[in-house]
Amino acid sequence: MKDNKNIGVFYDNPLKSTGMEIDHDAADAAHFDDEADRFLAEEGKEALVVDFHEDMPPRHRAFWLELLDAPGKRILDVGCGYGYSAARLAMMGANVVAIDVSKKMCDLTRLAAEVNDVEIDVHNASAVNTGFPDDEFDIIVGQVSLHHLPLESSGRELKRILKPGGRAVFLEPIHPFKWIFDLRSRLPVACYESPGGGALRIEEIRELGNFFGDYKIRYFSVLERLRRFKPLDWISPILYAADTTLLKLPGTKGLSSAAVIVLKKTKS
Repeated sequence: MKDNKNIGVFYDNPLKSTGMEIDHDAADAAHFDDEADRFLAEEGKEALVVDFHEDMPPRHRAFWLELLDAPGKRILDVGCGYGYSAARLAMMGANVVAIDVSKKMCDLTRLAAEVNDVEIDVHNASAVNTGFPDDEFDIIVGQVSLHHLPLESSGRELKRILKPGGRAVFLEPIHPFKWIFDLRSRLPVACYESPGGGALRIEEIRELGNFFGDYKIRYFSVLERLRRFKPLDWISPILYAADTTLLKLPGTKGLSSAAVIVLKKTKS
């Protein structure tokens, strides 16, 4: 989807419902196969090079700070996409496995491994039926992948394959208030959501966190969303600093559009 005409469906996407998993994965696989072709044609494999010195927005820095213990850990990258997270984790010394419903995104992740001279075990698999044994992974990660998944079925599966005491770390777009989502649909900014994607709501995150046993959420990106308007991109540092201050105020977290989510498996 590349326009705003039907963006409202992504607040409560029927493809994310229990029982729709096969249709969901097929639709997203086709979408991301096309996206993989576009990426290679427009960006090229040079864009897959991981740069540890690149300047990151605060939400990305917070995500990677949660993974400082990655060296030596067995880690699953869910919805591996272009392979950035998988390659970076492998470069950090982790034993990385990556899955994606898109065969072409799996190929991109393999190419990212080659470009960055690391090993990644890549599988074309669904997050609702990974095929891995119980208690297999120390850590599960995903960058903008959780909001694409059917939360109930994938939540059960990801918890099953996570070791007791292990954690799942996600960096995700969120939409806590529907009025914000409705306002977003009226802005002249294209929506590039996949057919199976959808707004990740705070109550869903909390329910998933309680299912795992323990969780925490860090909120980001209130004013930073103005970076979607390219003429304002140059003031990004000012927007980041303003968000840091703003999100310390009571009642402002519901205005955020991104979050780092950590789910810890403390329940069997």
